[in-house]
Amino acid sequence: MKPSWEFVAQHAGSLPEAGVEDDLDTLNAGLRFLFDDLRSAQRLYQEQGDSGRAGACAALGAVWRFLMLFRGPLAETLHVPILNLHASLQALDNGLVEPILKPVPRSSRAPASDARAALKGCVAGTVQRLLRTGLSQQDANLAVAKRLTRLGVGRSGGEVTVNTVRHWCREVATDVGRHGTAAAMYDSMLSPAEVDRFSALPLDQARSRALDSLAGFVQAISPRAVEKKPDNPPT
Repeated sequence: MKPSWEFVAQHAGSLPEAGVEDDLDTLNAGLRFLFDDLRSAQRLYQEQGDSGRAGACAALGAVWRFLMLFRGPLAETLHVPILNLHASLQALDNGLVEPILKPVPRSSRAPASDARAALKGCVAGTVQRLLRTGLSQQDANLAVAKRLTRLGVGRSGGEVTVNTVRHWCREVATDVGRHGTAAAMYDSMLSPAEVDRFSALPLDQARSRALDSLAGFVQAISPRAVEKKPDNPPT
């Protein structure tokens, strides 16, 4: 039995939704177990070779176990939808596809996934970071397009064009209400703390960090993504 599950079994329903000083030891211990389990899940997600299923399953388990510590959410069974999704992912290993995981037939094209939208936001945010280092719009778009191509982001692993990058940036910019996933991702990358962090770096390091951060995000949402080496590596 996982140490986190033993802890939850002992303390389930012991925390109020608004913590007070007497609850801090239990809450902090619960958070430690949560983050330890999520870090283990991240390693599985990146290394297991199953398109991230084991890691996603482990992360869901960590979340629903943590929710069970709280009295109100436990009484309202707020953890049950996550628990059911967790169990359905586990069932796939036995060849059983639960209804929650079955695709829904559609008569028209389905909207883009949150992961794809977040990628567009990350791309737009990376372009903006590069612009702030003094690159021109064209050079920033080109640098991002080349990095995405090496990461296999294009259709069927093909080339990502400058026009694609420009189009994604325009999509993010048109969400003036900042309601979508792409805009939220973009705004998080341009928060005052992030701007200060990048501004403190020398220009060449800031450019490299921006592109490496983009690559890290792509590989996080696509565990099988393997970056190709550039044809002409810089000297």
